[in-house]
Amino acid sequence: MNALRRAWEHFEEGFIAFLLATMTLITFAYVILNNFYTLFYWLGDYFGGHEALLAIGDFILTLPAIARLREIYPAARLELVCSQRNQLLAASVAGIDECHVITLNDTLWPASMWCKLRELRQRQYDLVINLFDEPDDIAMAKLLLLANGRLQSLPLRFKSEGQQKLLPLFNQKATIVSSRPVRDHFVYRMLSVAGDAAGVPATVPSPCNEQLDTSAYGRYLLVNLTGSQVGNSMTEAQIDEILTQLPTYQGISYLVFSRQPVACPRQDMRVLFPDTILDAAKIIKDARGVISTDTSIIHISSSFGVPTLVLMNNERWRDAFIPLAGRNIILRSTTDNLAALSPAEISRQVDALMAL
Repeated sequence: MNALRRAWEHFEEGFIAFLLATMTLITFAYVILNNFYTLFYWLGDYFGGHEALLAIGDFILTLPAIARLREIYPAARLELVCSQRNQLLAASVAGIDECHVITLNDTLWPASMWCKLRELRQRQYDLVINLFDEPDDIAMAKLLLLANGRLQSLPLRFKSEGQQKLLPLFNQKATIVSSRPVRDHFVYRMLSVAGDAAGVPATVPSPCNEQLDTSAYGRYLLVNLTGSQVGNSMTEAQIDEILTQLPTYQGISYLVFSRQPVACPRQDMRVLFPDTILDAAKIIKDARGVISTDTSIIHISSSFGVPTLVLMNNERWRDAFIPLAGRNIILRSTTDNLAALSPAEISRQVDALMAL
């Protein structure tokens, strides 16, 4: 009987050890895969676009909220946590005293990032305001560590059960703002963290490199047909067909943002890609008009009041990112693929754009 009990106890110990080892391996694999996402995103950015322009539209749309917070706290020192790709743009925003580059979602590496978080935690901010409304568990852990009990946050949007297990703890530790956006739009969602948004401009001009001289380009229309997602990008064949059929205007050329050469052999067309987002913003600002898929480019151009033709698919969530101000024409596909937009219809809308 004793031998049977000892055997059972050994079995229990072994089984528990097996479960713990399995859970550890699963957790390790989850972390490793999460961090491989960063590599895949980098590869996607490298081959599908340029970091100077990708995935910064949300930051442009957050500028009204940042401006409002500066109005509410005029004497406060305002520091900003942002991603590396937004660093140059963020450092040029009026009213920001210091920027800290920390990637919130997806990655646990490098170790220096956690050292930076601990350093910022030791500054004991009076208030940490979260404008990131779709954090995963890793991002929530970083925000809670940084805030040290002084976290105010937008209501978080659902991402997935597997990625937001910390959501109950986050909602318990953070002060979730009770105000609701006056419109179901990303800009007003960000503004709701500052309370009443009445009288607040829906658009704040983007920073740009005012020293960049664009006079050598003459009068031009800017064209961008690639983005950071499948839903806001076009194939090379579609791009070539659209560029071929764009209308010709006396004294006006086309500048095409592209990392790759384009096959369209037009004398009135030039391909270029700016070195920085600030250079890109200045080229956008000085354009006669902009033709672009729904990327950061349309938000920069709208912030400057440049007439803009927005090419957008029919996914409903994109409604929250339609420019709120400026002179815009929205041309939407009947499907979730921009391939449904015909070059002939785009050309007709370019004519309408020139009349704005």
